[in-house]
Amino acid sequence: MKKFKLIITLSALLLLAGSCKKKLDELISNPNVPTLDKADVDLYLNAGQLSFKDLFNNTSNIGMQLTRLRNFGGANYLQGYRPESFNGTWTLAYRSVLTQLNAMEPLATAQSRWHHVAIAQVLKAYTGITMVDYFGDIPWTEAANPENSVINPKVDKGADVYAACIKLLDDAIVNFAKSAGSPVAVDLYYNNGASSNPASITKWVTLAKTLKLKAYMTTRLTDATAGAKIAALVAAGDLIDTPAEDFVFRFGTQLENPASRHPDYDASYRAAGGVGNYISNYLAWEMAGEKTVIDPRIRYYFRRQSNAKNGQAGGFALIALSCQGQLAPGHYPVGMAYCMVNDGYFGRDHADASGIPPDGQSRTAWGTYPAGGDFDALPANTGASVTTSTVTQTINPGGKGAGIYPIWLSSFTQFLLAEAVLKTGLTGNARTLLENGVRQSITKVLGFPATLGLTPNPAFVPTSSQIDNYVNEVLNNYDLAATTDTKLNVVMKEYHIALFGNGIEAYNNYRRTGMPYNMQPTLSPAPGPFIRSVFYPADHVTLNTNAVQKPDNTIKVFWDNGSAIVF
Repeated sequence: MKKFKLIITLSALLLLAGSCKKKLDELISNPNVPTLDKADVDLYLNAGQLSFKDLFNNTSNIGMQLTRLRNFGGANYLQGYRPESFNGTWTLAYRSVLTQLNAMEPLATAQSRWHHVAIAQVLKAYTGITMVDYFGDIPWTEAANPENSVINPKVDKGADVYAACIKLLDDAIVNFAKSAGSPVAVDLYYNNGASSNPASITKWVTLAKTLKLKAYMTTRLTDATAGAKIAALVAAGDLIDTPAEDFVFRFGTQLENPASRHPDYDASYRAAGGVGNYISNYLAWEMAGEKTVIDPRIRYYFRRQSNAKNGQAGGFALIALSCQGQLAPGHYPVGMAYCMVNDGYFGRDHADASGIPPDGQSRTAWGTYPAGGDFDALPANTGASVTTSTVTQTINPGGKGAGIYPIWLSSFTQFLLAEAVLKTGLTGNARTLLENGVRQSITKVLGFPATLGLTPNPAFVPTSSQIDNYVNEVLNNYDLAATTDTKLNVVMKEYHIALFGNGIEAYNNYRRTGMPYNMQPTLSPAPGPFIRSVFYPADHVTLNTNAVQKPDNTIKVFWDNGSAIVF
């Protein structure tokens, strides 16, 4: 009997211990593995905003390279990018922007912090639209959801993702109209890092509506209802049409801990000189060689280190520019830029994959706009490299990197509306919209140094007469254009120049319209077909069992009907 009682007692103790252990496990909270409900909504949104600007930069650089806004260094299109080239883009979109914002949304919703939710929805919509623009069909409904993780998310049709993103923009507009609950602690785009306020929230609403215009214009070739949707947006008003509403990310001047300078400033202003990416010879030619009037923005876009001329006495050392004095390749159009442009604009031709010599003291650097660099005051500072700027005499000249990412500017809206008038039947005056776009872009660029506390050498600041002369030449070119398409080409030419710093819109415009018509050819006469969409990343194809790689780079995204021939 005693043995039996002892066994019962031991059994009871074991059951009690197991029960206690279960209860204790439920109460233990591992500080190294915090649960989502303990997360800070503001910190999540901060992380999403920072990741978003990195995604913009990543995708923008690809678009700028393909559309001659900056140098594309591949010898041909097929080999210019490999699947591994896009692993970083994919990671930024899915593991950073979307995961961070998707994790934040249910917390913000539970706390009725509707402005947090709305900003997240706008950023997610832009991200989804951009990923479709570059990759085509992508994972969306099953992707980047921390509360319902799917290891192998299925791929959604690009058109469906676009529709979902437009709905996100509509939902954001509704949520912006609600009481904030508590204000956004840090608005990195519209309130320069301060907490949100009614004025900045109003601008976010305007942005959401403008991004709908962008989406409708992008899809106008494959959506028969796009024209009516665009007309309704324009009739309702509230689009980004003044510089005060521009959607930009602003950089600081700190070198490290943390680094806050514009990446193209960091690449251009070093002790060894301008050792970053080469500028595009085509863009420099558009601004300094194609028209009879010099573009008033060129000294703000580019900072030359010399005004030596191609092939003339006093030119660059052959080790720096071996092509100078040579004839342009036979497949280049007559008059097209080759090797170098006019007075010292030292860049590279499209798809020049040759080796890089020690030319850091010669090549042209990024200027004040948009990288926060140095103003070009040649010939007053002839021979002054970017390491000995006349502005500061340090290796941190000009704006010290306090540049911007021009994600959406008012001038972009004007150019898009001009296209809509010419191509969708929108009521309006395309010529006036073209002029508005050019003047708003020039005003933005020429006024940018003042926002950094800089005063450019007044001897080289364009006068109002010089600006008018440039605008009048553009308008004269428009008046002389005989057809709707040739008029649109003038619009897209000026849009292209104004897009310096934003390759996403340039890449979309080029595939949608094939304009500007006279893009510089690749240095090789046989570059292969143009990249209509990029390869899926190697990580995605390797790790996702639902992923299938594209056979080549000719696969079109859903809104590209192939009517625009690009090269």
